[in-house]
Amino acid sequence: MSDNQKIRRRLRCPNCGSLDVIKWGIRNGIQRHKCRSCQSLFSARRKDISKSNRFPWFRKWILGKMTVEDIAATSGYSSRQLHRWFDEYLDEYPTWIIKTTVPIYLLIDGTYYSNDHCLIVYRAANLKRTIFYRFCKTEDDDEIASDLINIRSMGYDIVGITTDGGDNIIRAVEYAYPNVPRQRCMVHVQRECLSKITLHPRSPEGRMLKYLVMKLGEINTHNEKMWWIGAFENWVEENKEYVCEKAHYPNSARTYYVRDELRKAYVHLRRAIPNLFMYIEHPHHTRSDKCNHTACTSGHHRTRPCHGIPQCASYVVFLIYEEDDGALGRCAPSDYIRSIFCFPDI
Repeated sequence: MSDNQKIRRRLRCPNCGSLDVIKWGIRNGIQRHKCRSCQSLFSARRKDISKSNRFPWFRKWILGKMTVEDIAATSGYSSRQLHRWFDEYLDEYPTWIIKTTVPIYLLIDGTYYSNDHCLIVYRAANLKRTIFYRFCKTEDDDEIASDLINIRSMGYDIVGITTDGGDNIIRAVEYAYPNVPRQRCMVHVQRECLSKITLHPRSPEGRMLKYLVMKLGEINTHNEKMWWIGAFENWVEENKEYVCEKAHYPNSARTYYVRDELRKAYVHLRRAIPNLFMYIEHPHHTRSDKCNHTACTSGHHRTRPCHGIPQCASYVVFLIYEEDDGALGRCAPSDYIRSIFCFPDI
């Protein structure tokens, strides 16, 4: 085909999706068409039919390897027209409706990448499935609350939530699900405490607190929970003055905590206790979101939702518009997303 030869615009049958369509007379001044596959008749001037003809090209672009220029060469539509139509689809991202009667125990966690992007994963622990995720700059409470509301509108019945204890996530959960039991992730609690007291504390007080921190993973019954809380309270009663001892800076009235790292570990543990053992009262409640760490860090395959086009696709493609002018004509969205988020495959 020569460069000057115009590509014939290919119509798609709205009934069966076939491209094997021919002209079939004119009625009231409107060209009609016939599908050779299903024998149905239609007019391309109907808005619903025109829109159904466009969507397969948008689907090829957003999910496949074709650029806008490739689709323009194949479909017969101009690149400018395709851009205008694709913008309309991006403004109307699909709403997922999930029909399930299984109660969901939700895990929420965010992982930060070296290119200043954050991936927040919402994972159904009992289904072992990632049901939602978001790319963003930081763990913003308004965005997380919006995600939780969207998850509820999708039809999921959330009966328990496990978080890392971050203030923004907690505020979002309290706003969207104020009456749902909230479990603190034990892995995060242990990691935070050990980062303060270290793996080899020098003082007997630090070694005892480390022992209690490591025992958290072995608490499975109500009696074990009461034993642990009693042991922690005894430790606090015996060592609070030692842990919270203050001293004055030289030549100043200002004070500081002598053993600040040990005190921080104690405070972190004390604040986590109210939501640390929810899994005992709710047996299906997971005590840790560590499987979310795997989902966040092992590549895009583990974070792909199982239903429809991801809602974050519109957000990611808008990043292309805002941060890299001309990228849409240069490469397919899937290639661009893989490059900016360092995913090996998509």
